[in-house]
Amino acid sequence: MGAMSDFFPRDSVIRRVNAEPALFLAAGRALLLQLAHPAVAQGVADHSDFQSNPFRRLQGTLEATYAVVFGSEALADAVGRRIQRIHDFVTGTSYRANDPANLLWVHATLADSALRVYTEMVEELSPADAATYYREMMLVAEVFGLPVSDQPASLAGFRAYFDEMVATLRVSDEGRRLGNDVLYPSLPAGLRIPLAPALALNRLVAVGTTPEPLREQFGFAWDQRREQQLARVQSTAAHVFRLAPRPLRTTPGWLNGRLLLWQAGRRVGAGVGAGASAA
Repeated sequence: MGAMSDFFPRDSVIRRVNAEPALFLAAGRALLLQLAHPAVAQGVADHSDFQSNPFRRLQGTLEATYAVVFGSEALADAVGRRIQRIHDFVTGTSYRANDPANLLWVHATLADSALRVYTEMVEELSPADAATYYREMMLVAEVFGLPVSDQPASLAGFRAYFDEMVATLRVSDEGRRLGNDVLYPSLPAGLRIPLAPALALNRLVAVGTTPEPLREQFGFAWDQRREQQLARVQSTAAHVFRLAPRPLRTTPGWLNGRLLLWQAGRRVGAGVGAGASAA
């Protein structure tokens, strides 16, 4: 296949799912889940400016993932090698970013959150499409350095792994501190007021959709009133997403995707084709 071939076909399940703007509602949940893993939390604390900009990590993850899902084979390969090189330097006494166990958990938080919000907000995936989505996400993880042999072989196995991790993870003090930064990021005074409604929505959805055992370990307050608020938000969002035609829903993301592919191409060097359409 040529250098400009798509990494994933344009009619792939992963493209259909990841093009949906509803997935952005899962961003805070994915970050909190990652920070629930003590090794991941320590690596973030030691090697990033998470406290001053907690969503920069997410932005980088989204850009890299978007480049693999919607870009060319050449771009996906180059982005994957770049991420693996960066992870080579993210090490400490108790962790290595390129450790398969750590990579698997970070990947799991993205895959589980995407599947969850898509089925709740957009449409039910058939069992075959859900299984295909998982297999395609396995290839994304492989690009970022996690061998397929180190991943659960099926969606059922993945769900069992995820549930076991939720039941056994113990949130560290560092994880709790960084989790608070996700909910209450440090922002310039000029941004705090205009972004207050969006931040309140992020807190509600992130905390409410984090599995209860981990939510309790983080120490986040939750009660029936918040549960009812979350249910109303989810119901309204699902109604809006399902009512809007797919082209209307996905066009803003497609336009932003052009920028993400361009940025990813710049980071890995000139001459790497961005490749496929994000539609």
